Amino acid sequence: MKELSDGNYRELIQHGITMVDFYAPWCMPCMRMENHVEDFSSKNPDINVYKYNVDKGIDIWNKIREEFNIRSIPFIVIYQNGEVIASDIGYKNSESLQKMLDNIN
Repeated sequence: MKELSDGNYRELIQHGITMVDFYAPWCMPCMRMENHVEDFSSKNPDINVYKYNVDKGIDIWNKIREEFNIRSIPFIVIYQNGEVIASDIGYKNSESLQKMLDNIN
């Protein structure tokens, strides 16, 4: 799983289906969710899965926070060719992440 930053965010969400996990290293639900995101990623090799540290990337996070009215993390966004097709807030296990994906296909 790769990290996204303000510098490469827009470029990397433009092709195919991409899931972005907005997290912070101090966030306990985010840390608990990390293995589930990795498991989801390994079971869905044709999906681009990225992590975005909200403490390091201010520009994109501020835009996402405003657009979705987000007040907490973790926050998941799924894009298809750069367009948002699903999003959800809060802790998710790998089965919940899979259901998010299955509901859009």
